[in-house]
Amino acid sequence: MIAEYTIQRWLFDTAAGRYDIDLGESGVQFQLLGDVPTDPGWAMDYSQDRGLPETRRAVAAMYGPDVDPDHVLITHGAQEALYLFYRSFLSPGDHVVTTTPGWQQAWTVPEHIGCEVTTLAWQPGAPFDVDALAAVLRPSTRLLILNSPGNPSGRSVDAQAWDRIVELARRHGLWIVNDEEYLLDVGASVARRYERAVSVSSLSKVYGLPALRLGWAVAPPSVIEPMVNYKRYTTVSNSLFSERIAASVLADRDAQLARYQALVAGGRPLLDTFAREQAGRVELVEPDGTPFAWFRLLTGESSQALTTRLLTDHGVLVMPAEVFGAQRGLRISYARPAAVLTEGLARISRALADAPTLLPA
Repeated sequence: MIAEYTIQRWLFDTAAGRYDIDLGESGVQFQLLGDVPTDPGWAMDYSQDRGLPETRRAVAAMYGPDVDPDHVLITHGAQEALYLFYRSFLSPGDHVVTTTPGWQQAWTVPEHIGCEVTTLAWQPGAPFDVDALAAVLRPSTRLLILNSPGNPSGRSVDAQAWDRIVELARRHGLWIVNDEEYLLDVGASVARRYERAVSVSSLSKVYGLPALRLGWAVAPPSVIEPMVNYKRYTTVSNSLFSERIAASVLADRDAQLARYQALVAGGRPLLDTFAREQAGRVELVEPDGTPFAWFRLLTGESSQALTTRLLTDHGVLVMPAEVFGAQRGLRISYARPAAVLTEGLARISRALADAPTLLPA
């Protein structure tokens, strides 16, 4: 039996129905149905197993004019893209390296397949430690799983570290998969840096369209084709509606990114004020353009206990460090309308004021 998915249990079970302010979901403020193009004449038909040609062309075009649509698979969100990749690519006994705090799928699914998994600590605010990565590589290492810009830390692998990572990967014959949900310039994708790389993303986080459940993987056809076959055994195809909306959304990508950047920029001053006012209780880790930020929790309370109090007493959803494999931290989403964010942060401030005795400085 596969381990319980703690992130999803927190969001969809423990927290469900207990909040009226959502500062937990890690994307920009969601859009409305009226914000996207639809047509009542669309057929109620299946899509194609690998995605509609126009949707795959739209995704490929983002990565560069030389990227062929045959390198693209459309999926039910980024999570399905990652799952299909792990299940079709990995075998028992493969060694996999990933990072924590992070997304549980990155270590639990490979472990369930029978892989040996090494998790590197990549602490929020710290640079990625390429030397630590080099030290854990083995002859059986097949895959490096990264998430940059990172969830939940909000930090990115810098350009120099990327160069060293790719050099290591080439030397050892490794594959790299990067969850690039928050990467705005996909021309800088790992899929453009390295021939044995997989890029995964979606319309959920930057575009504020998680209801579409529309994601993708970009990789060489030798990787994409086994993923397509695995998908035939699971979800078969995606929603035809979602794919057609996606093609239109990506055709207007500049406007979509402007909306994202406006919400991120509008929320930062409120977030910074909150961080200053709550200094001594929380410490902000500067986000690298993501719609959320990581806060170190400096009180004597566990982050799980605090976020539970926030739900029960204040009706606010934020994410505790524990669901990401960490301790004493909060992920707070701030790309929200000003009124929502202001009220949510005020409630968090009240909860922090009621926290147990502070730890010694």
